[in-house]
Amino acid sequence: MKKNFKKVALLTAVLALAIFGFAGTAFARTVGISPLVFEMTAEGGDVLENHVKILNPSEDTTVKVEMQVEDIRPTGEAGHVTVEPADSLPYSIAQWVTVEPEELELEPREERYVKFTIEVPEIVEPGGHYGTILASTTAAHGPEETGVAIRARTGSLVLVTVPGETKRDMEIVDFSAPGYLEKGPVPFEMMFQNLGNVHFRPTAKVTVTNWLGQEVGVAEIEPKNVLPGGQRKFTTELPQEWLWAGRYTATLTGSYGENVNFGPRRITFWAFPWKVGLALLVVLILIFLIRKRLKVAFKILFQGEKALTESSDGSTVHSE
Repeated sequence: MKKNFKKVALLTAVLALAIFGFAGTAFARTVGISPLVFEMTAEGGDVLENHVKILNPSEDTTVKVEMQVEDIRPTGEAGHVTVEPADSLPYSIAQWVTVEPEELELEPREERYVKFTIEVPEIVEPGGHYGTILASTTAAHGPEETGVAIRARTGSLVLVTVPGETKRDMEIVDFSAPGYLEKGPVPFEMMFQNLGNVHFRPTAKVTVTNWLGQEVGVAEIEPKNVLPGGQRKFTTELPQEWLWAGRYTATLTGSYGENVNFGPRRITFWAFPWKVGLALLVVLILIFLIRKRLKVAFKILFQGEKALTESSDGSTVHSE
């Protein structure tokens, strides 16, 4: 009994710590930053200037913001990136970029512009060079907030392309759709991998044809950046809800980079509206079961009262 009581007491203490133990901690307020992506082209020796807008969305808390420049690495299938230490990757621009001011304080609902300057080295390798401008925040002060703040970061991606002998190459890792559907819309998924040294935004479409080769519809994808060494999943759908029963072919085509075409890549799927088919089957069975009665009904319909005098064996009875 005592052991059970001790276990219950310990569990209660742990839950209390989990719920109330961090009540004195002031969590960092995430600021807004825009635009989220900068895409630029630069030659060796160029100096580029631009601005990011930082917004404190809080209604009652002032925040301190520290501006930083770090590297990025593509990760996952959704186009996400991870932040890496500055100058840790071969395509880094962290050492090219300076920000002004490096620190600022924003009142509630206040927004400020931060200038950043990119100084491209005279000798630079052609291709893509990438990084992120980060706004790191801590809670400066606010009503009923005390304790140690946790830092939060948000950033804008900076994508710089240096012209020259760049390598542009991609692979269609996956192109798929459900093998069978009762009806539309028809969803499609495709995965593109960047095998080159510069980012690209693929423009692609999926053309669907039926078993007769007739075009049923076209589904286009929304262009999004794919970074070097990364892969990204794209989705689209054919909006038609009604599909006749049969086999369909979906053809993926498109282009990337400077109008470099890819495809065609083809897959097939089947459509069969089984509920409609089941209803038709029931109707056919009923027609088969009552076919004799239907035959008589049609005779009455087309021959009138004369058909009523016909016997079941086909003879005719004459009445006076």
